Amino acid sequence: MYWTQTTTGGRGPRQTRRCRAASKGGIIEVVMTVRLELKPDIEANLAAQARARGIPLDAYLQDVIEELARTKAAPPASLQDLRATLDALAEMGRGLPPLPSSALSRESIYQDHD
Repeated sequence: MYWTQTTTGGRGPRQTRRCRAASKGGIIEVVMTVRLELKPDIEANLAAQARARGIPLDAYLQDVIEELARTKAAPPASLQDLRATLDALAEMGRGLPPLPSSALSRESIYQDHD
């Protein structure tokens, strides 16, 4: 049994999912095709990376996407974690001498420029 599902997200890429359910042993195979509209410079960069690896662009993109999918995303920091990090940074600067206001003058900042 086959079925096709196509979605479009406004101006976003069109996604087509072609699914096949095999009757032997209850195996289900799902294949997804994604059409990307890339800027020419991005496409050229990706094609160069694929050539450097000696593989076609579609195989390179599949490798990249699969690797990203395997990477576990870092959980978002809580407000408490953020405060603790900022407090630790502030503590690191406690022993530093004060910066004189002359260090922030235009002349001081651009002293090595004409």
